[in-house]
Amino acid sequence: MLISLKNVSKTIEGREILKDINWQVNKGEHWLVYGLNGAGKTTLLNIVNAYEFATTGEVVLFGHRPGEIGYSAQDVREQMGYISCELSGKFQPEETVRDVVLSGFRQTIGLYHTPTQEEINRAKDVLEQLNIAEFESQCLGKLSSGEQQRVLLARAIINRPKVLVLDEPTNGLDFVGREQFIDTLKRMYYHYPETALIYVTHFIEEISSDVNQALLLKEGSIHAKGEIEDVLNGHHLSKLFNMPVKVYHHHHRYQIVRL
Repeated sequence: MLISLKNVSKTIEGREILKDINWQVNKGEHWLVYGLNGAGKTTLLNIVNAYEFATTGEVVLFGHRPGEIGYSAQDVREQMGYISCELSGKFQPEETVRDVVLSGFRQTIGLYHTPTQEEINRAKDVLEQLNIAEFESQCLGKLSSGEQQRVLLARAIINRPKVLVLDEPTNGLDFVGREQFIDTLKRMYYHYPETALIYVTHFIEEISSDVNQALLLKEGSIHAKGEIEDVLNGHHLSKLFNMPVKVYHHHHRYQIVRL
């Protein structure tokens, strides 16, 4: 077990954001976390990333409780990779792709250490694995938004994380950029089958058959969770949206249609 939340609740300024969350993430599992705006997805990720503490309940991350003596939040994050739709904007546009990827070793925004030859070789290997080696010497700012997200995926897995968190990674991408990112993600699944995935998105059409678990959040509570084929269906999503919908699954992808 990599992540365990038992009876976790979070209250902020008197408002209960998360309510009695029970959830486990195990090695090799790929989770979709899905819900409307305000459902509690961001707060859940902040707890998993050790940016926030739960108000009540038990949180265990990689065998340790956040805040315990001798185990820091940084110890948690060193075992995780992270991508969001805003992350690329935090880097200087003149930074090279190689340096951006190498910064993943220390999880810094910018490269502030002299990389070893072993680290340089590792960066080259990851770029090759994800089929983006052609970008290595280019400046990040010269790439399209979709290409930048693929580079950040390489940065996120440079340390071979136990858990990879994708927080709306394709938000703002056009169709081509999104599809290329999904193709690159499939390469990551192939090369790192033991890495667990937590994928937050508003667009289930980008979820491939490689994602095998789903957690649906509604108003801070778990609406449904389990095998994705048992959760991502018209029955559960109609109740989630308070709107009748049907879910289609074809060509290993999902689509929601309003009835």
